[in-house]
Amino acid sequence: MDLSENLRLLCDFEHSVSDACRSMGINRQQFSKYLSGISKPSTRNLNKICHHFQVRPSDLFLPHDEFANSEIIESRRLNIDRPVHAGPRFRAAFDGHSRSLNKYLGYYLTHFYSFSWKGLVLCALTHLFNRDGQICTRTIERSWDPGSNALFLSKYDGQVALLGNRLFVTEYQSLAKDAIVETVLYPAGRGQLTYLRGVTFGLSSRQRNPYMSRVVWRYLGSNIDIRSAMNSVGLFDPAARKIDPHVLQLLGEPQVRGAELQFDLEPH
Repeated sequence: MDLSENLRLLCDFEHSVSDACRSMGINRQQFSKYLSGISKPSTRNLNKICHHFQVRPSDLFLPHDEFANSEIIESRRLNIDRPVHAGPRFRAAFDGHSRSLNKYLGYYLTHFYSFSWKGLVLCALTHLFNRDGQICTRTIERSWDPGSNALFLSKYDGQVALLGNRLFVTEYQSLAKDAIVETVLYPAGRGQLTYLRGVTFGLSSRQRNPYMSRVVWRYLGSNIDIRSAMNSVGLFDPAARKIDPHVLQLLGEPQVRGAELQFDLEPH
């Protein structure tokens, strides 16, 4: 029983047993048998367990009282030299929120001030959808250079986490493979989800300076005509009145160059 008790003690320092099993590559049901003492791990699984917890096989078979008072456990209690499994712990931010995020699923027109063309608003199309319990995003940006009329196309894939009433969207530029963008959103008013406002931050591997802008997402629906929605995607002059006036009000004035990282989220 020492092995099962020692394993249960190690699992107390994990985010969850399920996360630990995923990291080890061991079936959750099978690992439960180790925790209950019904069976012992094979040599292969024992090595996986030791690698995950950063212990020796002989450590796991120590008498439980001795193991509980060993440096292995003491370091975990003090959070010193504790093995860090960043993958599962980071993924935990995106797990378990699908039910709370269901009300946000669907298509949005996303608006923010362009970094390349000052004073112009870039409008993209973003889809929030549930994929195997994870809330994911797919975004398409399409614009034409006002001077050369050259076409610029960007695609992003990401995931969404919900903390409090804030949506944290992390996206990877999957077409060019050169940027990661973080967007934080919250409803523009109580009891309504048509407009989400917040801030978006990005840094391309090809640029020296980061960029930050207020952003507004306007909900279109869960079932839309994609071709028609794409007609609203592009680069627009706010004065041309092709953008929802409420979106422009929420966006406020464009930032002054050099002050992109210092401004109020809610324009006055």
